[in-house]
Amino acid sequence: MENTKTIGLLMFVGGIILLIIYGLVQDFSAIIEALDIVSGAIIGIIILGLIVLIISIVMEQKKDTKETMKDIKKEDLEP
Repeated sequence: MENTKTIGLLMFVGGIILLIIYGLVQDFSAIIEALDIVSGAIIGIIILGLIVLIISIVMEQKKDTKETMKDIKKEDLEP
């Protein structure tokens, strides 16, 4: 699970960094006026990285909840 969080975070941060570098090269006004394939792909990487990161966090939370419930004794759960 740690690998998916790392990959998602790297894609997210890497996409933002690439978008900033590309913006500096092409001038930000040119990017706003016309989104071309390169900037669209970079924005896609950012969104994909964010989705991977969110999914891995949700899956890890579910796993941690199951492990916590196993550790709690049954008598502690009764009112």
